[in-house]
Amino acid sequence: MLAIVPFRGLDGAKTRLAAVLPPEERARLAHEMLERVLVACEGANSIRRTLLVTPDPSARRSGVDVLVDDGTGHAAAVALALADPRAQDGAVVVMADCPLVEPESLDALVAAAQPLSLVPARDGGVNALALRDPAAFRPGFGVPAADTVARARAVGIEPAILDDERLSLDVDRPEDYELALARL
Repeated sequence: MLAIVPFRGLDGAKTRLAAVLPPEERARLAHEMLERVLVACEGANSIRRTLLVTPDPSARRSGVDVLVDDGTGHAAAVALALADPRAQDGAVVVMADCPLVEPESLDALVAAAQPLSLVPARDGGVNALALRDPAAFRPGFGVPAADTVARARAVGIEPAILDDERLSLDVDRPEDYELALARL
């Protein structure tokens, strides 16, 4: 399966953490979390290839394909990647700011996708999603997980909803950052 990792880039990274981190530290944090996610993708048995979707081609990493997007957000980046021919045999989407992710979490997510599985974020969105046939369902990102589940059910797909703290934590707010520090 193809792993899709949307990444906004380092310029202006993690602005909601401005109260606790200066710009250079936020950029460093974004880069470190991206690296953790890419390493987890590389280590997952169910992932054969990783596609980094970003407006920042300097984020390139050896062994990872890059798809340059226009930087308008995760929803557009994921839609672009799912339309890419590399995703035709299935894809697992994981946000680049999930610092606790492990290869086993990604493998469990892929195994549960019959045909769709997802992990809700602590804040109610979707942090990770696996889809066997991207042509059968176009997930939305930046919307509540409940909306994604309802849209899937409306087209006859019953998603598996996984509760995995290694994927449910994304670092967007100061309290997320503190929780990530405590768990790393």
